[in-house]
Amino acid sequence: MTIKVLTLFPDMFAPLKESVIGRAVQNGVVDLRIADIRAYSADKHKKCDDYPYGGGAGMVMTPQPIFDAVRAIDPAHACRRIYLSPKGQTLTAEKAKALSVYSDLLFLCGHYEGVDQRALDLCVDEELSIGDYVLTGGELAAMVTIDALLRFVPGVLGSEDSAADESFSDGRLEYPQYTRPPVVDGREVPPVLLGGNHEEIRRWRREQSLRRTWERRPELLREAALTQSDLQLLADCQAERRGRGQVWLALVHYPVYNKKHEVINTSITNLDIHDIARACATFGLAGYFLVQPAAGQQELIGSLLKHWQYGFGARYNPDRHEALSKISLCASLAEAQAAIEQQTGQKPRLVATSARPTPGMQGYAKMRRQIAEADEPYLLVFGTGWGLTDELLAEADWVLRPVYGVDDYNHLSVRSAVSIILDRLFGEARESKASRD
Repeated sequence: MTIKVLTLFPDMFAPLKESVIGRAVQNGVVDLRIADIRAYSADKHKKCDDYPYGGGAGMVMTPQPIFDAVRAIDPAHACRRIYLSPKGQTLTAEKAKALSVYSDLLFLCGHYEGVDQRALDLCVDEELSIGDYVLTGGELAAMVTIDALLRFVPGVLGSEDSAADESFSDGRLEYPQYTRPPVVDGREVPPVLLGGNHEEIRRWRREQSLRRTWERRPELLREAALTQSDLQLLADCQAERRGRGQVWLALVHYPVYNKKHEVINTSITNLDIHDIARACATFGLAGYFLVQPAAGQQELIGSLLKHWQYGFGARYNPDRHEALSKISLCASLAEAQAAIEQQTGQKPRLVATSARPTPGMQGYAKMRRQIAEADEPYLLVFGTGWGLTDELLAEADWVLRPVYGVDDYNHLSVRSAVSIILDRLFGEARESKASRD
């Protein structure tokens, strides 16, 4: 295979000289040619960009150097010509595999604000994007695409089975991988991988792959080739998630009321973050959203989560890491709902809480049955300050009955209310099941 790349910055492609791709180039499996577009500029200063017609920010790559470079490097149009652009078709494993069958490819890397449309119209066969975001140039996107497609070219990988077993190879994410030693920090390799029974290992890997795909990227399963046993496993996963597994929790810092019934944005508290996360982990909730739009507060939360989710805290206290790994930060309740919908394919039903009596309040026993019997996601919403605004309560599908004490005093901390309500919705049901067993 021959791959040609047109770029203003050829030195950026040094990583392709290393590792697996570098060995493929050295062994002659791939002929990789990087060409500098500036070498084809007719301008005495080798200029390749100019101001956009119609005004606007930035510069646009001019057509002349691109025309001449393409004509010189691919005069007979033997290559499939691809322009890396966020406006293009999204790169997938299937698309990478399709590109791998071409014997000749040419990648055009744009820069600045883009490329003169006439150059694209006359020189490019298709546009390709590696994701819904914008890079400073097409070089990194070209390297990602080249790396992805070359994995399907015979002779590039050490094992021809590697590409077939990886994530997205057949609509599933890859199963977990383990190597020596058998125990690390108290965590053991699954016994099935040490037993030597290849059929059991194959079955375990497929089950893990299906579970991981169902949990993280369920939309991939729509196109996956599934056996009857696969479908049964997914049905079991769905049954396991019903009730506790299909419930998320959101702690809203804005909009909420203060004691004067004014709408405010409250500050986060470390105790709420930790204690509610631990309650969510204890009762098996799927996730915990901190709803906080203030930039300064988001930065503070981000620093704390980084410590516990990825930093020293994760190694120092694995139990706390497990609990705080359930936390996601979002700017609004709508953003939390969208995240759940993206993960499950369904918009969650909102279950709000309030210390104030509300018309049509839902009792805990009825709500517990509703969640346990329904096949849909739920989002439990708790307010800080003096509670959720009337507008948010009006958006909810249900509002739970307040947690009443022995008299008129009703000022529990939100973390105490969370633990009580989660126990009423899930702990009692679990205890009831245990007594039946």
